[in-house]
Amino acid sequence: MLYGREAETERIGRVLAEARQGRSGVLVLRGPAGIGKSALLELAAREAAATGMRTLRGVGIESETELVFAALHQLLRPGLDRLGRLPAPQADALAGAFGLAGAPAADRFLVGLGALTLLSELAGEGPLLCLVDDAQWLDRSSADALLFAARRLEAEGVALILATRDGGHALRLAGLPEIRLGGLGSADAATLLGETAGSLAPHVRDRILAESEGNPLALIELPAALTPEQRLGHIAPLAYHPGPLPLTERMQEVFQAQIQALPGPTRTLLLVAAAESTGDPGVVLAAARRLGVGAEAVEPAERAGLIRVDGQLAFRHPLIRAAAYQGEPFTTRLAAHRALAATLTDPDTGPQAGPQAGPEAGHQAGPDAGPRADARAWHLAAACTGPDEAVAAELERAAERARRRSGLAATAAAYQRAAQLSPGPRDQVRRLIGAAEAAMDAGQLQRSRTLADRSALLTGDPREQARLAGVRAAIEFEQGSPRAAHGILMTAAEPIAATDPVMAASLLAEAVRDAWFAGAPGLAGQAVERLHALDLPAGHRLQPVVSALTGLAALLAGDPERGLPPIHAALAAARRFPPTAPGERLIIASMAFMVGDDETSLDLAARLADDCRNQGLAGWLPHALQNLASSQLYLGRFQEAGASATEAVRIAEDTGQHHRVDHLQGVLAWLAAVSGDEGTCERLTGAVRAHAIDHGNVSSLAWAVWAQGLLALGQGRTRAALDHLEAGLDGAVHHQLSTTLFVPDLVEAAVRCGEPERAKAPLARFGRWAAASGQPWARAVALRCRALTAASEEAAEACYAEAVGLHLSGGRPFEEARTRLLFGERLRRNRRKAEARIHLRQALDVFERAGAAPWAARSRAELRASGETATGARLPGAAGQLTAQELQIVRLAARGATNRDIGARLFLSPRTVGYHLHKAFPKLGVASRTELARLDLGERG
Repeated sequence: MLYGREAETERIGRVLAEARQGRSGVLVLRGPAGIGKSALLELAAREAAATGMRTLRGVGIESETELVFAALHQLLRPGLDRLGRLPAPQADALAGAFGLAGAPAADRFLVGLGALTLLSELAGEGPLLCLVDDAQWLDRSSADALLFAARRLEAEGVALILATRDGGHALRLAGLPEIRLGGLGSADAATLLGETAGSLAPHVRDRILAESEGNPLALIELPAALTPEQRLGHIAPLAYHPGPLPLTERMQEVFQAQIQALPGPTRTLLLVAAAESTGDPGVVLAAARRLGVGAEAVEPAERAGLIRVDGQLAFRHPLIRAAAYQGEPFTTRLAAHRALAATLTDPDTGPQAGPQAGPEAGHQAGPDAGPRADARAWHLAAACTGPDEAVAAELERAAERARRRSGLAATAAAYQRAAQLSPGPRDQVRRLIGAAEAAMDAGQLQRSRTLADRSALLTGDPREQARLAGVRAAIEFEQGSPRAAHGILMTAAEPIAATDPVMAASLLAEAVRDAWFAGAPGLAGQAVERLHALDLPAGHRLQPVVSALTGLAALLAGDPERGLPPIHAALAAARRFPPTAPGERLIIASMAFMVGDDETSLDLAARLADDCRNQGLAGWLPHALQNLASSQLYLGRFQEAGASATEAVRIAEDTGQHHRVDHLQGVLAWLAAVSGDEGTCERLTGAVRAHAIDHGNVSSLAWAVWAQGLLALGQGRTRAALDHLEAGLDGAVHHQLSTTLFVPDLVEAAVRCGEPERAKAPLARFGRWAAASGQPWARAVALRCRALTAASEEAAEACYAEAVGLHLSGGRPFEEARTRLLFGERLRRNRRKAEARIHLRQALDVFERAGAAPWAARSRAELRASGETATGARLPGAAGQLTAQELQIVRLAARGATNRDIGARLFLSPRTVGYHLHKAFPKLGVASRTELARLDLGERG
């Protein structure tokens, strides 16, 4: 019986009941050691067993925090015989993560998707309970994968319950449903003590109640450690201290006292088990034999209730493990690690031959079985008392294995420890730099900064300093300001310009990008000037990128006539010789925006997004989806843009790409403005402004400014729209392309406010960009603006007529609809109602299909004023009935994709895909997938 945990028990029961009904649930139990988290996990396991649910277990172990995917493998190992049922990239990702031979490296978030799909497969055989204890000690790679899966659990029938203390990865669990456990109330604490402690003198009983602070483990273990004399109060309890001592340390001393009462061989065996951490009896007993201890030493510890042996050798509580390890002398601990390292060198040791060896789902562990070799390297390192190049080299090999298995945090840790053990300064610096780079890629930015700073003090080599500059600049971009990041890169590129022009070019290209985000044309020009001074090899793959960035710098400086031609040239070169690296492909796709070539941008972004999905490049996918969403937005595919941007935000939040989240939220704010959703628009722009202003990220800020102005314009608040947009033309935001693109909105607002003179200079700016872009839609919009500011009706009508003709060449249907709306309004005011209705009807059709409610309402009002009678709101198409995620899923299903295919594309489990289809079918009025093909799902191209 659990005292005082009725609410927690009821909450766990609900999670299990929902899983049995096919709905997944996640619950985090948070609290200090001994507070009852493990007891609640055991209660959940008992209830699951009683109702026929299968249970998988995992545990974070402090000494395993640097072993890549160790905890995830422990959790999923019973289901690895189902790997063959997963899509091949996911199966390979999991096999690679677990160090199985023949499996390629994969993006760590593809491992999370593989874990999600595997859990879904297992739940397909019946509801599934997953229990993870001590989640604060999960290795980083396992934590990332589990959290990625946890945030996507929906309709699989999986209950995931994690127990954690504060600290470690506990902070990364934020956002998941949580129960915070406190001490038991006085009545429950007294009842528990009475049930478990036996007879105690009243003052001893009161002392224990006070000392335990309601902690259930303390209420059980403190009295168990007392002698009969102490129970009667004749001798002061030895566990008590006159000064303050944290309860966890007090409990550890209690356990140490119990361990010290055991025979010496048993204490040695417990030390080996605590150091080994996986609980493999074969490895533990083999290592203990090397220290002269036989298997009979297990029995006293088992009889004392400190461990249990059931396939694995497990400590009853993590504090017992800590006491068994820390209570032994330093030299004894060194001997235990040496014995374990020697044992792991022997491939025949133990029945399990290491935690992850042996055939699983068709994959075989090779002679260099990563996890076993990694553990050996770390035990050797733990046994070192000074520099040792042989051990450092083993750790470096472990770092490279971890990198191949996408365990970037483990890579960083192994490189860092290898650096500490390196006798030579050159090796030490090289390994520290590797640690800094891996920590940055893993998202451990503060750790990366510390490592980079330490490395910089140890080397004067310009190339090594350049690598460190890349790390520091990337961290500065994410946590500080793009302007400061630019300075770091520029300083580092100069000393290597002559000796390594390719590396210098990579640094300078990043510097141009940083200047763009900072809205600093002078800084961009400096970087481009340096780029052109480099002696890059003829035909090098960076040449088109240099050309594109040259144009970008000129565009940032307000010179589209000089900036757009090299961008056009770079796009043409990219069509002939497409870049292959994701970063270079993103630059080229972004350049298509700069010239207003939305179709090319859409094609490049869609291809890159597909490749990111197929290859599991979740870290790059938000960038690709951002470009895709922007392309869809400009092409009037607002629902598709919303779906792409929403998916990208979710992944960017998982991957810690904060600036990317800002930009995407700006895109979503623009879409909310078009639809007239004021609450969402204001919420999103507020979030973007708060973060972007603080970090000097003016590229994202420009989207927020545009969205607020467009919202006000659509609502008829023209003065507010004019003020918003005019303010955006000041300061660093002025240099962004977005501020050029919102000039037509500013022109309309100024004219409707009766102040067309305020639009004169901005309109000249837009006209120059439109002419240089060569895009018919851009020239059409410039003509629309000239029509609005024309001095005569004849001049205005001529501009409108020419604009409508240019729009027929395609591009940006929302802009065409706005041109037709304004033309129709002018024709209606001039009493040419029949002609007006032609344009107003076409405008209304576009606005209604796009969900642009304020603009549709304005068109309907104009149609009524022109004598049109059937001007009520039309029923939206089938796509309008669905959420963004349902729309994505239904469109893919309509093309014939299976639930498994759809799940792999959208980072969802197949069962969740089926759940969303089940919800979407009634909304669409269909009963099967085959009927989807006949529906208007709003998808074009």
